[in-house]
Amino acid sequence: MKTLTKILISSFLLLIVACEDKETSEESLPEFGSISGNATFNGTWPDSGEVLITLDTSYPPQGPPAGFAYITNSELDNNIYNYNFTNLSFRDYSAITLTYWPEGYVTAGINYNLIGSHIEMISVTQDDPDKIIFGF
Repeated sequence: MKTLTKILISSFLLLIVACEDKETSEESLPEFGSISGNATFNGTWPDSGEVLITLDTSYPPQGPPAGFAYITNSELDNNIYNYNFTNLSFRDYSAITLTYWPEGYVTAGINYNLIGSHIEMISVTQDDPDKIIFGF
């Protein structure tokens, strides 16, 4: 009986040691990507209305953007706005656009002004998750 007890205890200890969590040296893969960069504003900042930056999955934009932010004059540093779209799905993005929407605009009509854009395919992948776009 003592031999059976020793075998059971030894087997149990062997099982515990074998199941020990070991640190791996493998890198964990990112789950999301990001697109960041800066945009330079020239000219006079509007007195009213809103300035909007959008990340679009198609161009010309159709449907809601993949990301957006309202921009205020106080967020500019020497007329440069630093943007960062985070938690992005891995896919292709078609454009980043800056638009001015006058006060009282109608969403069904197209009465906004394009300030600037980066119209070039931006591929966010698991192998290359963080993109930086400068100069528009």
